[in-house]
Amino acid sequence: MIFRFLLWILAWRIDSLAKNSEGFKKAMGDYKVVLQFKTKDQKVQRYYAFDEGQTSSKARVHDNPTMAFVFNNAKEALQLIKTMGERPEDKTVFIYAIRDGLLKIEGDMAYLTWFQVISKYFGPEEK
Repeated sequence: MIFRFLLWILAWRIDSLAKNSEGFKKAMGDYKVVLQFKTKDQKVQRYYAFDEGQTSSKARVHDNPTMAFVFNNAKEALQLIKTMGERPEDKTVFIYAIRDGLLKIEGDMAYLTWFQVISKYFGPEEK
């Protein structure tokens, strides 16, 4: 339940950033990308669509995502997100999660770097 809620909050945050953050708009660019987040059992699922500066999100599996983040389960997903939040500059947390089988990436991995660039805006705004 908490993981599902976090994905919903992320949808709200992405929408807000796309409207109000010049840095995020620049990082988002004019890409056409669909990022899928889900658990293996698909009990939790949400996709985020980026379309030339416009964003949308739905709590379902997209028919043809550009790239998908597949977590073993919601509990492990939350632990990974917590660890990444505690060490936002440490990109190895993400890489080790993939290596250790906690997270699987499906689709075009070329967008992984792009996702890491836009994800730096997801946290609280710096004043």
